[in-house]
Amino acid sequence: MIITFGSINADLIFTVEDIPQPGQTLLAEQFRTEAGGKGANQAIAAARDGATVVMAGAVGQDALAEVAMQNLIHLVDVSRVGHVSKPTGCASILIDRQGRNMIAVAPGANLAACSDVVDDSLIRQASVVLLQMENDAEQIARLIQRVKQLGGKSILNLAPAIRLGSDSLSNCDLIVVNENEAEVLAGWLQCEPSVEDLSGRLNTGVLRTLGANGAEAFVNGEKISVAAIVVDVIDSTAAGDCFVGVLASALDRGLLLRGAMNRAVTAAGIVCSRKGSQSSIPLQVETDRWRPPTSHEHQLP
Repeated sequence: MIITFGSINADLIFTVEDIPQPGQTLLAEQFRTEAGGKGANQAIAAARDGATVVMAGAVGQDALAEVAMQNLIHLVDVSRVGHVSKPTGCASILIDRQGRNMIAVAPGANLAACSDVVDDSLIRQASVVLLQMENDAEQIARLIQRVKQLGGKSILNLAPAIRLGSDSLSNCDLIVVNENEAEVLAGWLQCEPSVEDLSGRLNTGVLRTLGANGAEAFVNGEKISVAAIVVDVIDSTAAGDCFVGVLASALDRGLLLRGAMNRAVTAAGIVCSRKGSQSSIPLQVETDRWRPPTSHEHQLP
């Protein structure tokens, strides 16, 4: 079982020919609303890949809450999602014809989410606690500390790259970053953005996603690299979140880290070949057809 403490958003998605420049107004070719938020996206990805998932977080008491929760309520346990007075988190997403995106997020209710809803008994039942950085940093740090004290395992997706204390980072079992986030983290730690240097400074596992070049990790003193699948990129929204959710799901059901990374890059590639955010995340059987799961080498410590 996976616990996801994270953001739950409504996404406002605009399809444009080109990403606008500062001061420029463009007419969008299409507009749609979808459920989103890094926490919710990762919970959905893990659930669609076959995991049992408990979602913890918060939404508002407004019309956007229904949009934000529309997929979660059918796929995961939402009994630990609170309804607060702040507005539901919202993201404005612009996607150009090359599949690139630009995103602005208003956290809203996500900053009111309290990690105390994840009780100790639930942590003891979970194979992994999955976190991101779209909630209050103090609540994230508190939950990481409790998971460590209870002997659980945590995966932190340091996205967006909001600063968290080195002690909290080191208490995670695995930190997942993309290339930009790795650069920011390296700046804080005053080292190179390689997985080897980041892992060495934090004394924990670090995984870096590389887009079309796959992903790499440095865990327990050994490096793992996996290749991406080749797809025609239509929309990269939620690809990173899908990677993290499927990685957690694969580890939850016993795959070792290399096999979990292979599965995660496959699922993320499928997302890039489709339009949408949560709607683009593949089912378990779809990922199976691309690349059967493997189970060799490098278990998460």
